Amino acid sequence: MSSRGWSVPKLRRMAFLGCVSLGGCAGPGTFHMDSEAPPRITIPDAEELEVQTASAEEAPKPKPPTPFELPPGLPGAQTPPIIPPKFTPDTPAAERQRMVRELYPARPEKGDGSSNFATGDQVSLQVLLDMAYQSSPAIRKAQANAEAASGSVIQAGLAPNPTAGYQADQWVSRVGKADGANPNSGQQGAYYNQTFKFPGKLSLAQAVAGFDFMNAQVAVRRSKVDLAGQVRTAYFSAIVAQQSVETNATLLQLLNETYELQLKQVAGGEAAGYEPLQLYAQSVQAKNNLTQAENAAKNAWRQLTSAIGVPDLKPMALSGKADAVAPVFDQDALLKRTLDWHTDVVTAKNSFDQAQVNVRLQRITPYPDLIANTVVQHDNALGNNQFNLQFGITLPLFDRNQGNIKQALGQLRASQENILQTQNTLRGQFAEAYFRYETNRVIAVSYRDKILPNLMRAYRAIIRRYQVEPDKVSFNDIVTAQQNLVTALQAHLAALDAQWKALTDLANTAQLDELEFGK
Repeated sequence: MSSRGWSVPKLRRMAFLGCVSLGGCAGPGTFHMDSEAPPRITIPDAEELEVQTASAEEAPKPKPPTPFELPPGLPGAQTPPIIPPKFTPDTPAAERQRMVRELYPARPEKGDGSSNFATGDQVSLQVLLDMAYQSSPAIRKAQANAEAASGSVIQAGLAPNPTAGYQADQWVSRVGKADGANPNSGQQGAYYNQTFKFPGKLSLAQAVAGFDFMNAQVAVRRSKVDLAGQVRTAYFSAIVAQQSVETNATLLQLLNETYELQLKQVAGGEAAGYEPLQLYAQSVQAKNNLTQAENAAKNAWRQLTSAIGVPDLKPMALSGKADAVAPVFDQDALLKRTLDWHTDVVTAKNSFDQAQVNVRLQRITPYPDLIANTVVQHDNALGNNQFNLQFGITLPLFDRNQGNIKQALGQLRASQENILQTQNTLRGQFAEAYFRYETNRVIAVSYRDKILPNLMRAYRAIIRRYQVEPDKVSFNDIVTAQQNLVTALQAHLAALDAQWKALTDLANTAQLDELEFGK
């Protein structure tokens, strides 16, 4: 054996294995895949082998991945950890609190409440609607269009104007007088022409124009309905936004108190250093929700004043609450009312009636009107007065109004189908709005009457037990109960917002003049 612990047989075996790995070694009993001589192998000495073995053992090995390690590309993953300060048994409590507060971020504070609406006398939805009706240019425009349509009705019923003029016959002038012809004034006088419409034409034409006037009046109501929908949408958004401000402000205060209590526990050695960080993140999220709610409330008021048509209206307290009792409708009765009295249906029915009258008008249009011509003259040559009278009609030989009659019949069929098409469209809109409203109404009621009250009871019970039996209720149980409560409150606000939006859509589809809901 050598001085380095390598025996000759061992060195020979290593050399043999090396030769085999390289393709074979020359010598008796050696098998080669080719006829060429194998490369020469140099056997290292024992000292060289020891150096190579030591270098392999000293090479750094790759570090195995740590379970649940955050990828460095995530936002915030490079943030260094918080290392809680070390306290001694002699460190005063006040000093501990100071050291902890300097180490951890300060809690987020509430805003100044500038988004809150003014207090005092409350203004109702109906008052806001009355203000909108008085200031709306859309309604005034529709009323002006209706007034213009009434003029068309008057004009369609007026009889043709007569034609009056001067007429001279057989007048022989002195200028260019032929031989033997005596100059004279001939027959001079006045004429009067009048067209008498075939009976029924004027009344039918006036009736056709009358339906346009009726639809113009329907358009006035439609403009009021559309405006009411805009005001209602903005009003409910405003009261939900105000409720959201109040709820999120309360949640922020609650989470801040929990965060402060967790910091005290860290200072007292009762909580780990990482635990307050989760509560702080929740407080910041609550602050973000509050900021979003405050901006939503400001925007809702501006949308409301814009819908009313008084953009400079100062903030006013709104009557009604976001969690008020929403109305319950009879689906069948409300759908029937919608299909019978919706302005689109009324307009379609008026257009159908108009098309029927127009068919009658076009069918009697070929009937000839009576044309009367009256002439009163004085014959200067004979010295007597003359009276001429002519009556005539247009013979409907070629133009019998065939094209207009066919067009009127086509319009009649189209207007009849339009009624069914309009009602089918309204059925779809009604079903979507009604069931969306019912879904969110039931969800909002379940949160208000079942989910939130029981979560409140559970939270209060956990707090009381934590105060009496802290060894049986952990602080994490309180945090979990808070998180459940926060989640439920936010879901309740979302359900209320969806409920009132769906109610507004349903009221717009059914064109309800009034909305009655609880307080």
